[in-house]
Amino acid sequence: MQPVKEKIKGIKYELSFEIPASDFEEKLNAQLAEFAKTHEEKGFRKGHVPMDVIKSKYEGHFIGDVINSMINETLVSYCEEKKVSPATSPDVKVDSFVRNEPLKFSAEFEIIPEIKDIDFSKITVEKKVAKATDKEIDEAIKNIANSRHTFEEITEDRKTKKGDVVDINFVGSVDGVEFEGGKADNYPLELGSGAFIPGFEDQLVGKSKGDDVDVNVEFPKDYGHEKLAGKKALFKVKINAIKEKKVPAIDDKFAVDLKRKDLADLKSYVKELLEQNYETSSKNLMKDEVLDKLADEKVEVPESLVNQEVEFMFAQFKQMNREPMDEKAEAKKKDELKKQAVSRVKLGLILADIGKKEQVKIEQNEVQQAIMQEAMKYPSQAQQIFEYYTKNPQATEGIKAGIFEDKVLGIVLSKVKTKEKEVSASELTKVQK
Repeated sequence: MQPVKEKIKGIKYELSFEIPASDFEEKLNAQLAEFAKTHEEKGFRKGHVPMDVIKSKYEGHFIGDVINSMINETLVSYCEEKKVSPATSPDVKVDSFVRNEPLKFSAEFEIIPEIKDIDFSKITVEKKVAKATDKEIDEAIKNIANSRHTFEEITEDRKTKKGDVVDINFVGSVDGVEFEGGKADNYPLELGSGAFIPGFEDQLVGKSKGDDVDVNVEFPKDYGHEKLAGKKALFKVKINAIKEKKVPAIDDKFAVDLKRKDLADLKSYVKELLEQNYETSSKNLMKDEVLDKLADEKVEVPESLVNQEVEFMFAQFKQMNREPMDEKAEAKKKDELKKQAVSRVKLGLILADIGKKEQVKIEQNEVQQAIMQEAMKYPSQAQQIFEYYTKNPQATEGIKAGIFEDKVLGIVLSKVKTKEKEVSASELTKVQK
């Protein structure tokens, strides 16, 4: 059905339609007839209620549904004929509805813009290449060794030092009164770790096993427990034992323990891992550069999508910053977010278009693998993470969006020109930050 009024300006459509009364009545009668097939009414057999009874009692319940259905069918038919897709749900207004007269309605919407093919051969991005140095390899292996440290109780008579773990009993008090949570026995504390109140650990350095130590500290003013914040406290501490950190020697035996042939093989393996990480970092930087260049493409961005993105970004902002805001402050913040929202919407449209043209598909096993990788970041909460994605389709869609973007950017990177530039690992890390 063609509109009686059609105003098109770029991607903005303003349309007015008239649906013949006969079409409306036909649709309404069809709906009532379908309803009558299974309807039961007192005094009549199921499916045998006279149509005049059905109409008199139930016609009003169907009119709204029929109006909505016909409006939707009309708009879908129009968009299919014009080969356009609304960016968001059309803003529809029923202008006139009188029985036995045409149903008149108007609709306003923006369409997804047509995006011209991009000549990727004209895009050049820089590929930063970093090689692992001997120093970086040695440092990485040293970190591995440190991560496999143990603590052994010392038997000789020596004073505590930073890096030691002391087994302590302690009782804390403020103004001579013990406070909740300020007492423990056989507590392992690594000196210099910063795990306790500032100044606490320092006062246990240079002590001996069996010493009783009065530790005087002052709780920070922003301490989590309001009753203790800013208060001076005394801790009566007993040092039960001193344990020394033992880091394994970096040699062939250490390499074998890590399932490598020898130390040379371990160094070669670590070098490979480091350079794989550098390669990943470099690709991420290339993707960022590609996105920046795609964002320069000329695309008419639907205002309706931008507004949706602004609201989404603002909701995220409020979730992270819970301080109350008045209407003026909210409006200012949304205005600040708009430029970023325009860029994000534009990139989303461009990537979606490339993905469609390249026939990018997401397989279920890819989604499952991505969820598995997310869960493995937090092993202790893996089951809860799996359940979260199972019960929240919207979260799964977020995972799919990430996979889709990664695939599309991979295709783009395979088509653009690259120029290599050798950099140090520290430079690569600095740029990525």
